[in-house]
Amino acid sequence: MNRALNNPHPGKGGYNNPVVLRAGWPSAGMLTTAPALAAFYRDLLAGRILHPETLRDAIRPRVSGPDRTMLVDSAFGLGFMRPAQTFFTPEAARESAFGHTGAGGAIGLADPDAGLALAYLPNLMSHMAAGDLRAYRLTEAAYASLT
Repeated sequence: MNRALNNPHPGKGGYNNPVVLRAGWPSAGMLTTAPALAAFYRDLLAGRILHPETLRDAIRPRVSGPDRTMLVDSAFGLGFMRPAQTFFTPEAARESAFGHTGAGGAIGLADPDAGLALAYLPNLMSHMAAGDLRAYRLTEAAYASLT
């Protein structure tokens, strides 16, 4: 993995180190619960955080291709990941889903077409920075439940 993901290295305790948590690293500093993260995406879809037109513009793909940090293809709107190797989603999600992955297999996702908002924050972090199969399988099951 690219050294950008551990620069500076979080030290003893990793990202759970109190010094790291207080520092609020922009790329790795979110502290939340799964219900709160799912509620954030639900409220985005409901227009309670952003006007629906603003959200549509924010999730419109802006860049895609080889990611020089993650070393696989990625796609982004304005702050939100779009389906790609770094935001691996089932086929049903690839047109309109958006969200973000997190360290250790976490994912927050919303899909305006499906009316779906979900979050998965594992207790046991995987070594994967993106593409965790646990998150993928949960997302796949959520989409399957909609049909």
